[in-house]
Amino acid sequence: MSDFDPESQIASRPAPRLPAGDRERLMLEHEDAVEIVERLRETHAASDGHAFLLKLDTLIVRLGARWEMKRELVFEHLKTAFERQYAEPNWCIPIHQDAWLAMLPETGSRKGALFVTELWRDLCGFFVGDMSALEVPLYSVLVEDVDCFTINRIDLKTFFDAEESDNAPIKARTGGFQPDEGQTGAQTRPVIVAATVTHAGRNLKVASSIEPLFEMKKMAMIGHRLESMVMENLDNGLLDRKALANLDWGLRELVDITNIHQGLKLLRMRTPEQRKMLMVVPAAFSTFASGRARQMITQEVARAATEMRLKVLFEIRGLDGVPPHRILEIVSMIKPFCMTVVGSVNADRKAISVLNKCGLSGVCIEYDGARRDEEALREYLTMLSQTAKASAGACMIQGFENYRQMAVARLAGVTHASIKTAALMSPRVPSAEPVHEDEGTAHTA
Repeated sequence: MSDFDPESQIASRPAPRLPAGDRERLMLEHEDAVEIVERLRETHAASDGHAFLLKLDTLIVRLGARWEMKRELVFEHLKTAFERQYAEPNWCIPIHQDAWLAMLPETGSRKGALFVTELWRDLCGFFVGDMSALEVPLYSVLVEDVDCFTINRIDLKTFFDAEESDNAPIKARTGGFQPDEGQTGAQTRPVIVAATVTHAGRNLKVASSIEPLFEMKKMAMIGHRLESMVMENLDNGLLDRKALANLDWGLRELVDITNIHQGLKLLRMRTPEQRKMLMVVPAAFSTFASGRARQMITQEVARAATEMRLKVLFEIRGLDGVPPHRILEIVSMIKPFCMTVVGSVNADRKAISVLNKCGLSGVCIEYDGARRDEEALREYLTMLSQTAKASAGACMIQGFENYRQMAVARLAGVTHASIKTAALMSPRVPSAEPVHEDEGTAHTA
């Protein structure tokens, strides 16, 4: 194996103009790692800006339980589309089962980035439907060692070849999502972004969406709630409320901060008319209790609220078992940075009653998803709403599955509610049913 110095390779060749941003290190836990690196070196694909990585996190989240069934089809789809256009020495390969690497040494970096972008659009369109409202998860690749890459997010608005005469930014293909056109698709089907967080050797995926929030008296949408779905990185297993409560506080802090950052990004994608007037920003009690995390959250949210002209409602999650005086202390610390604060507990009368005189303006309760007929549902929600109102003045139920449940909640006295993101997505495909070619196409909820 020949010696390789990435820095000297870069210095000896005209480097492409790369976007500014945070660089990430990606370890190659791959049996062909050495071969991959050697091929990158031989063709100078990495040092010349002709190597691209697609992260598939957002596609994996959108496919949900279908990912395991679709994984091989996804990579085969990418490989077929790639080889239809390019032959050797251009080549591609899956990386870590959740990313895909493409090397295009025979084309300009700008043209290569545009080609991989088109592959991503087509891939999403085939398997889940239009995802052009999201940033393309495209990264430039540089070899750092025999088993490590440095990857850097590509901003399609600024990425181009230094030597190309046409230095205009890459334009996304026409016909996709245009925020200023006010497409109804952005309203009916949720947009999800995802990222991986690591703490103390544990990796989790944090997928974020913005749930529509309703005022129930008039059944009017008044804003959005920054909601997260947290999954194990290895098997995409979704963590429930109990599992989240048992997370290491440092890891939970990273989850909350990532969700808020991603949720604000999604809100910025909406027009003022789509954003309504309020954003609900949730984070765990342990996160708000951390001075460093609290400062980061309140400052970032305050900037976003001013920019988008939104009112802020902080939701403190995981208050089960927290002493009232500690709740009051944290509420007093964050109240100057928002319109009001609500507390989130389990659907338990005793837990809800403890929130009395804690400075909260309402109680947020996650719907348990149990199957009930309308009469039983109304009875259950009436008990929750009456207890919550007596304790804190307002009752917010988070995570209803359909609008019919919300109509029952209105009759039961619930003051505010949201519909969970999964309910707005395509229905889960039963594993027993045969897979058809058109099952990858999403349907608008």
